[in-house]
Amino acid sequence: MTGRRTSSGDGRRVAATAAVAVVALCFASGTGAQEIPTSPAAAPRAGASAGWNSEAALLLIERAMAARQHAWADSSLERFRADVQGHVYYLGDILGERHVIRADQLALDVRWQRPDRSMQTIVGRRHELRLPTTIHYHLDHLFLVLDNFEDRMRIGDGLEIRDVPHPAGAGAREFYEYRLADSLEIRVRDRTARVFELEVRPREGAAAGAVGSLFVERETGAIARMRLTFTTAAYRDPQIVRLVVDLRSALREGRYWLPDEQEIEIARSLPWFDFPLETLVRTRLRVLDYEFDEEALFSLGPGQLIYSYRDEELARFDGWEDPLYGGPVEEGSADGDLGEAAAKARELLLGRTLRGGRRWQLALPSASGGIRARRSEGLFVGAGAAYRPNDLTRVSFGGGHAIGEARPQASLGLQRRLGEVDVEVDGWLRTHRDVGPPAAVGVLRTLALLADGEDYEDPYLTTGGRIGIARRGGPVRWRVGASIERHRSAALVVGTEPLRDRPLRPVRPVDEGELARVDAGLTVALRSGPGVRWMLDLAGEAAANGVGNFGYTRATVALRARGSPGGGWNWASGVEFGLAGGELPAQRLFLLGGRGSLPGYEFRGWGGDRMALWRADVSRTIASPWVRLRAIGAAGWADVGSAGEGAARRFGVSGSEGLRASAGLGLGLVYDILRLDVMRGGNWVLLLSVDPRFLRIL
Repeated sequence: MTGRRTSSGDGRRVAATAAVAVVALCFASGTGAQEIPTSPAAAPRAGASAGWNSEAALLLIERAMAARQHAWADSSLERFRADVQGHVYYLGDILGERHVIRADQLALDVRWQRPDRSMQTIVGRRHELRLPTTIHYHLDHLFLVLDNFEDRMRIGDGLEIRDVPHPAGAGAREFYEYRLADSLEIRVRDRTARVFELEVRPREGAAAGAVGSLFVERETGAIARMRLTFTTAAYRDPQIVRLVVDLRSALREGRYWLPDEQEIEIARSLPWFDFPLETLVRTRLRVLDYEFDEEALFSLGPGQLIYSYRDEELARFDGWEDPLYGGPVEEGSADGDLGEAAAKARELLLGRTLRGGRRWQLALPSASGGIRARRSEGLFVGAGAAYRPNDLTRVSFGGGHAIGEARPQASLGLQRRLGEVDVEVDGWLRTHRDVGPPAAVGVLRTLALLADGEDYEDPYLTTGGRIGIARRGGPVRWRVGASIERHRSAALVVGTEPLRDRPLRPVRPVDEGELARVDAGLTVALRSGPGVRWMLDLAGEAAANGVGNFGYTRATVALRARGSPGGGWNWASGVEFGLAGGELPAQRLFLLGGRGSLPGYEFRGWGGDRMALWRADVSRTIASPWVRLRAIGAAGWADVGSAGEGAARRFGVSGSEGLRASAGLGLGLVYDILRLDVMRGGNWVLLLSVDPRFLRIL
């Protein structure tokens, strides 16, 4: 179902006035079964207004309540049977990137008899685990909502939402406020329906209630669509961050408004801990077909009955309309991201908090932000806190002490949502930063230092601040920012390997001074074909030596592709190019070699002001989910020009003198989380690594 507004966002008041006029004429006629004129020139009834609880809005909700008492606005409906299919995904959200943990696909046989008897049976089900989990879904996450919920709404078997008044249920007018927002035309199956958007919110913002929009059909008063979220007081589970419901109906047989599509999204996180990881349950069910003429083979008992075939019978079902990953995996809903409903609800509540969880929380940017070991720090112990005064603002504090360096580190961040973008202000003191992109997850680098004396980084110290704007949602994401920083070389504070008396690799010096720069980035999810997804990343930065001590430009472009999830085979490939101009400092060189780029060669042994790198891997399940066979390949080139000649000499690297390559075989273990690879570049090397999806949280 898609929507087309008859008025623009800038003309909301004009549209609302027109809608009031139409509603007034509708009720003045005494029936909603006739064609209703939509001319904005029609005069509204006396006393009608576009504000909350206007006469027209209250008349409209009364009509919706009356229609809801019958069988989908037509009491002649005796029975029906429906075929329903859909998906339920359990997702992990890591800093805005969603990854499948478990995928389920369902086929339902739904039967209904008047007045309110129903039976839903799961006749087909298949699923795949992509990461270990013990999740068990609530029953109502797996079945179709037949009546737009009862007068007292329950979700998650009453453990997520319980006893919340329905906006069109009995007694709702004493609990909710209503506002006639707009006149719409929505596409429903093969026809266009004209509806009024009726906004709803609790009279008391702190009450346990629903917030959102009802889309009421003009002719019958039926609720064609209901898109709601809930106030924080409505959540029974303290881990719930957000719960959004989107129920859409379609006109069948020219008379009956019946369920058509259903989406529910539930986001969770620990209420006392701010960590860059959320989990989501996202459900989408779609009615394929209805049958109205079929004689009832048996009479249904009172209430709603729920059944499921046995596992072996479920597995034999072969009438799937879509693939297992044909639903809302990482994309938004059919009518946009369900997060839009929460944003609109926040406006209706005049900025009141809708997000679940506590205002004050312990916080860590990653597991390594709490404890780690590095050559330049020794043992580091850190902690942090986050404060959310409202849904749109987050203030974070972090800090710690590097015992080997015997000096503190600290950071402060402010993030404010403005429309679809985030405004960010950050400051940091004596933070250790790596010269190149991370070569391994932080936990593995700590273990590698303890076991083998190598932490796979080239650190330097930075103190400074940055202000930026970013859009992190949707198929096109971007960021723009400006920063002023002071850079200093780090020192080696751990002289020998912890388990052996052997000196560690020295910490390379960087070019010290003040850096003033602007940076920008763009990520675009390109149009993807069957079985493949494409991603384009662009990034650039420029520094002015008139403000700081460095003047240069630096840009990268990367094109990445990966196979769609599902099936025994999986693959990923990507190519990246980099080019710089001006006079690069050592800490902004492009570096290649060893873990993270070209395994089998010296770690970051090559560098320069231009580079190219291609990496790919293909894997096949051998013993699901425990073992996958992997084939890995990489090829890269780096060269030194005038922009990087001095920096490369000071940092101790040179060009690669042509194309360098490495390849190997390996095993992916335990859902492909741990990877053990044998690779050959200039030398043979055995690498233990972790799925790169966890790079930023471990």
